[in-house]
Amino acid sequence: MSDFGALSSLGAGSGVLTYDVIDKLKNADEATMITPLQTKLTNVQNKENALTDLTTQISLLKTSISDFKDGAIFQKRTLDTTGSSVTAKVEDGVAVQSISMDVTQLAQNDIYQSNGYDSKDSKINSTGSDQTIKLNYGGQETEITIKDGATLSDLKDAINDADIGVVASIIDTGSDDDPYKLVLKGNKTGADNIIKLDYGNIDDLGFNQTVYQSAEYSADTDKVNDSGDTQTFKITVNGTDYSMDLADGATVSDMVDAINNGELKDSDDNSLAGVSASFEDGHIKIHLQDIGDVSIDDTNLTTNMNDNTDFDANDNRVQEAQNSIFKYNGVEVERDSNEVTDLVVGLTMNLASTGKTTINIKQDTDSIEQSVQDFVSGYNSLVSKIQDLTKYDPDSKTTGLFQSESAIKSIPEDISRLLFSGFANSTTTKTDLNGTEYTANTLLNASDFGFTMNRTGFLDFDSTKFKDMLENKPDETEQFLVGKSDDDTDNGAFGKVLDYIDSLTKGSNSTLELLSNQYKKEEDSYEDNIKSNQEFIDQKYQIMAQQFASYDEMISSFNNQAVVLQQQIDAMIHSK
Repeated sequence: MSDFGALSSLGAGSGVLTYDVIDKLKNADEATMITPLQTKLTNVQNKENALTDLTTQISLLKTSISDFKDGAIFQKRTLDTTGSSVTAKVEDGVAVQSISMDVTQLAQNDIYQSNGYDSKDSKINSTGSDQTIKLNYGGQETEITIKDGATLSDLKDAINDADIGVVASIIDTGSDDDPYKLVLKGNKTGADNIIKLDYGNIDDLGFNQTVYQSAEYSADTDKVNDSGDTQTFKITVNGTDYSMDLADGATVSDMVDAINNGELKDSDDNSLAGVSASFEDGHIKIHLQDIGDVSIDDTNLTTNMNDNTDFDANDNRVQEAQNSIFKYNGVEVERDSNEVTDLVVGLTMNLASTGKTTINIKQDTDSIEQSVQDFVSGYNSLVSKIQDLTKYDPDSKTTGLFQSESAIKSIPEDISRLLFSGFANSTTTKTDLNGTEYTANTLLNASDFGFTMNRTGFLDFDSTKFKDMLENKPDETEQFLVGKSDDDTDNGAFGKVLDYIDSLTKGSNSTLELLSNQYKKEEDSYEDNIKSNQEFIDQKYQIMAQQFASYDEMISSFNNQAVVLQQQIDAMIHSK
């Protein structure tokens, strides 16, 4: 029942002018003035939703071939590697090529371990005063103060706090005797990144266990200098020269005493710290605490230490800093790292082990073929959707939402026309009747690249045919899909399709955006008309209800008067 406020007794007087009568009249008006508009509103709202779905599907179709717009997809690269000594990563655009790598040496960082200690808190400065040590790494040197009574753990922290590129750690080797060792590790690889540590004024940590050994002598009275002139003996430690003169006729004993007495001095008259010498087993033996670059020059002396010292005997140098060495396409190359990025711009090669590896940089044809497959699938899905939206069923007389929208019905035809109107120039070698070869120009179209249109309006795609063209005629394939022209415009098939899709979806004046705006205006118009008609009907029947109430009251009054009159008549009849 309609809500007409206080008119709750409508029909009480007449029994005729009731709410049911008003409701029936109102429903009849709504069926005439509201229902058709609501049907049209629902239809246009369905069109808006369908148009949104259609626009999304067209955008997905665009995404599948967007890399063809500027030919970027033809710059995609993939790697085919034979061998395990090198792994590689390539960026798009790198020239297609084959690279041979023969790795003979990997780059390493410097690693040292100290002698063993029974505890992390073992003292390493027992001199009675603070001491200064020098830590040099990769040419950068810093001085570190080691407090009197400092422990192995204190030294570790001091080296790490220096932040020079050397990481110190203490490891527990698990040995029953003196299991704790200080380990120094350089962060960088390369022969120039060696650890140099001058710690001669604190306890010998045992980092340098190489014993420099002379030629063999029968007694400590044998001469080390029988040249006839004074000669210089020199030890260079981490770039600093320490030297002493040995007179003609100097003996093994003279040399040992001179070293132990601090006669090896630098240019500022500072003695080489942490060095000692002895005569054992027929050889002069020199011990050094410092680690890093150490070289001995004993020219014109009989000691010949460089040929008698086993430089591989230092077990506490766990790993020696060195460069990587490899042959790149037959040319020997040396680098300070195992990551090589400067030989081919956009190619990163990581040396993993010694051995040979071949790296083939190829065009990523799989990506190209997959994108084309995605386009064909997307196009066929779009065709199926548009066919459903524009169909007409003569039996049921039903139509699709866009059956009358020519702009939508023409989309598949427009795209296929652009695809099949594309072409590429090609040259082939032919032979005439005389057996003479000549070059002929031909035009290649979509069918040459595996595209065909079947009778149902869907695209068929021969991927084998396409991949064959991509492999044997890559330039023609790129020209067909992307286009290559003197004025730098896109004249390839996919370039044209992309431009067409933009005309459908991109910008306020695009085809589908204009259609969407049209539907929104229609929706607004229908909603306004429904609202105004509903207000008109509501007002009309509000007035009618009030009129019915007045009529009903009059009828009720007449009825009451008729009853009184009838009673009077009945009384008069009975009185006679």
